[in-house]
Amino acid sequence: MPNNYYYFNVHFSTGSLFPHMDAHHGGLPITTGDGTTTITARFIKGVDKRATITKGWSDFFRRTHMNEGQAYAFGFKCTSKGLCLIVYSI
Repeated sequence: MPNNYYYFNVHFSTGSLFPHMDAHHGGLPITTGDGTTTITARFIKGVDKRATITKGWSDFFRRTHMNEGQAYAFGFKCTSKGLCLIVYSI
């Protein structure tokens, strides 16, 4: 099973994620590329200047039967409802 947290590097977090994060909500919808599984995770600005998924990632990992060592692509999308994350198995 994966770590309960998922971190994004500082440069990507500050340049690409923080400008689109909702400081009041903290929720991040995460969906599989085929749209079959969606959860809402807790998404925060970490004290180390990295964006961090603090709750929900392990549940997503289990429900989608992801495997450590398998390659995945992560795509962020800004929608009218806010930022969302789409995870593709490659």
